[in-house]
Amino acid sequence: MTDVQSCQGCFFKRCPDRVLKVFAYFILITALYITCFVTTTLSKPGGPIFSLFVLVLLALVAGLLLKIVRIPPMLGMLLVGIALSNIPKVKEWTSLDAKISSDLKTISLMIILMKGGLSLDIMDIKRVGFAVIRLAFLPCFVEATVFAIMSVLLLKLPWIWAFLLGFVIAAVTPAIIVPCLDELKKRKFKIEENNITTMLISASSFDDVVAISAYMVCLSSAFSSDKPLYLQIIQGPLEILIGIALGTLLGIVLWVIPPANSDKVDSRIRSALILVLGLCSVFGMSHLNFNGSGPLSVIVMSLTAIKGWGEDQLVTDVVDKLWILGEPLLFGLVGRDIQFEFITLEILWKTLIVIFVALFFRLGAAFAAVSWTSLTVKEKIFVSFSWIPKATVQAAIGSYALAVAVEKDADEIVVEYSRTIVTVAVLIILISAPLGSILMYFTAPLLLERIDTGHCQLAEGEEEEEDEQENDENV
Repeated sequence: MTDVQSCQGCFFKRCPDRVLKVFAYFILITALYITCFVTTTLSKPGGPIFSLFVLVLLALVAGLLLKIVRIPPMLGMLLVGIALSNIPKVKEWTSLDAKISSDLKTISLMIILMKGGLSLDIMDIKRVGFAVIRLAFLPCFVEATVFAIMSVLLLKLPWIWAFLLGFVIAAVTPAIIVPCLDELKKRKFKIEENNITTMLISASSFDDVVAISAYMVCLSSAFSSDKPLYLQIIQGPLEILIGIALGTLLGIVLWVIPPANSDKVDSRIRSALILVLGLCSVFGMSHLNFNGSGPLSVIVMSLTAIKGWGEDQLVTDVVDKLWILGEPLLFGLVGRDIQFEFITLEILWKTLIVIFVALFFRLGAAFAAVSWTSLTVKEKIFVSFSWIPKATVQAAIGSYALAVAVEKDADEIVVEYSRTIVTVAVLIILISAPLGSILMYFTAPLLLERIDTGHCQLAEGEEEEEDEQENDENV
């Protein structure tokens, strides 16, 4: 091996994998943009391709920089979107058509819902027991109800839009909880022996399904106000039934098409099929005015398909890799929906009051949900703090109502309600994501026990003594 090759090997070994991955996507995105730049005028400043290139690239870099200092990367992605849409000259250069933005957010929503469905394990829920169900349902509905009441009183939203906002806010995010738990595990905290890890991961995934399902019911009712009363009443439950039925049917179809065997080509075909069927479900149901059925069918389809496949890691890996680009795209586009000209100081302080009051009730509900378990009081407090972070679901469905309003060319008042939901969703992300992760990291030494490492240290000491004896004998 030459000296040059040796130096290159040392450099890439020392360089973190995350940096190399981001650098690879940077090369990919830049190469695609250069290709588009020389072939179409849409890539010039002010065009949609240029706007998306700048948004995704800056969001990736901002996310990486914040991740290095252990701050949730989606915060940087959100701030990039906010900056691009509120700095006058930059806003002009990076303008993006509302329909394009809406469709891209819908695609990103499909990816994150599919990712959640593929990772949801029913056996984990059965193993941990009824505590997972309580933790998924109780804090979600308590916070959504409190948020709805406060929104009617302070933000002057109609009841259906208030509950719509409540269920946007009520979902917790595994994207922050899981990395925090992994870090605490490395620091030798006892979170696996007492099933805290399994409980939190399973309940967070199930919590998202519950919140999204309730949100879709409210969304259907909000956009069916011009229909007869009996249709408004049955619209929500009907869309849930259609979503579950369609998702189950598509999931079963994916069991047998393509035929199951160990060939990797079949896994690639599975990946392509589940992605295409997911897009067809979301956009097709929206076209048929069943806006809630599409996203729900994606979750059910993914859950049903992975249940029949057993474990197909390649499909999961494909969806995870898509999310590497989907995440900065989603959070960047949601950030772009925040327009400072529509936010007054009065709306801001009222929103902050609503958020903190609802979070207080959420903490109490989460503590109550795990009260009938073998966890200690300190561990129950830690679980409550773990139920604070919010990010992914808020970004995914927070802007979905605005996308539907744009697509349906809704009244100005409906668009205003939708903008309020986006604003509150972004504020809850900016507040709860760092707050939750900080509380998890810094209260762990006070609330959790550490794994007894005395035996390991004793064994290491005995090995050192044996090495010293061997060295003395050699001398």
